[in-house]
Amino acid sequence: MKDYRFELKYTADNQVDIDYYIEQARVERANYIANLFRKAFFKKSEKGNKARVSFLQQSPAH
Repeated sequence: MKDYRFELKYTADNQVDIDYYIEQARVERANYIANLFRKAFFKKSEKGNKARVSFLQQSPAH
């Protein structure tokens, strides 16, 4: 389980550094999206360590 305790970061003016937390959220979201993309499009081969692209089946256009 993730530990949600954190230390507050302050700017030189002794205010909470909001930009730091916004950037951290962007990094976490980008990692989450990248992992979803990898799970959806890349499959690990059982025979080796190579990953192969797996294309999602698309229905023909009507």
